[in-house]
Amino acid sequence: MDPDEQKEVFIGPAIVATANAMRALDAPVRYPLLLSRYTWVQNITSALRLSSFSSFIVTIEHIIGVLIITPILLIRRGKSHFISLLKDFQNRERISIAFVSLGSGLGLYFFLISFALGNPTVAILLQKTQPLITLLVAMILLKERPTKFYYIAVFFSIIGIFLIAFEDPFRITFSFEALAALCSIIAAVFWGSNTVFGRILTEKADYWDITTFRYIGGALILIFFNIIVLAYTPDNFNALGESFTTFPRFFETNFGIPMLGIICITYSAILTGGIIPLALYYFGLRWSKASVSGLAELAFPLLAIFINFIFLGFTLSLTQIIGALILFGVVTTLSYINTKEYEQEKKENSVDLKD
Repeated sequence: MDPDEQKEVFIGPAIVATANAMRALDAPVRYPLLLSRYTWVQNITSALRLSSFSSFIVTIEHIIGVLIITPILLIRRGKSHFISLLKDFQNRERISIAFVSLGSGLGLYFFLISFALGNPTVAILLQKTQPLITLLVAMILLKERPTKFYYIAVFFSIIGIFLIAFEDPFRITFSFEALAALCSIIAAVFWGSNTVFGRILTEKADYWDITTFRYIGGALILIFFNIIVLAYTPDNFNALGESFTTFPRFFETNFGIPMLGIICITYSAILTGGIIPLALYYFGLRWSKASVSGLAELAFPLLAIFINFIFLGFTLSLTQIIGALILFGVVTTLSYINTKEYEQEKKENSVDLKD
């Protein structure tokens, strides 16, 4: 096996899997932090306080991202690079930047609310709907024609989502469990759409440029959004200096790691929810076939099931496990078919160019 083939078969997918596995260590820190002020969300007052605190956390995470990424890229590329990019952008690209920024901030905002309202594992599993949403948005905005399998995939995905969203799908009542599932799907819509708007931007900018715009734009939008949800309160600012018990449960033993609020947020922004996993993911993607990397991405939800059980005590019902398997199967098959069609189209185009 030559070195390039070895990279595609082993190294690339291993890096992609590692990047996604890191994200599975997010919930044991985020969940205790989010629920630090409420034993449970039981009324509109506590729900509003949760909304306020979630928005505050997301804003701090984006500011941390801006403070880390922007200086590095300015040193490597210079301020003139970004100014010339912005001048070169047409209305189409400017609108895409706005939506990428909006999706970055509000996507994470709704995801955190979903975390706190219900089972974090369910919130994570429902994110596997993103490829389906991306294809739908691409159909509308980019006029792409999806594979015929897409419509069958949507049908089975709805069944999978339904089974995942409710612990007992045969007894459905409106509850915070249903609201949590809805918030997770809204987050998936934002992030799935971001892939399409990001694809539009790649015509004139590379991934690191887009990531910089995404963090800066997301931070600016969230700073103003915090005013709407009343996030600038002494209580929220005090949380940055308070100590929280993370990784609180190890099976039935009392086990936990104390962390300051600002350390919890920095941990998520850099190690599990943001910069390092993203960098590793795109680094590994350079050496991975799309079909193989799609399978490697399953490391996140699969490991999250075990991590959230060990450290938070969250489990899945039998119907939720069945729903997860359906969703995994549909998304993996769809990814494989799309990759094969793309490779076939690429091959045909190369033959046409030779002729």
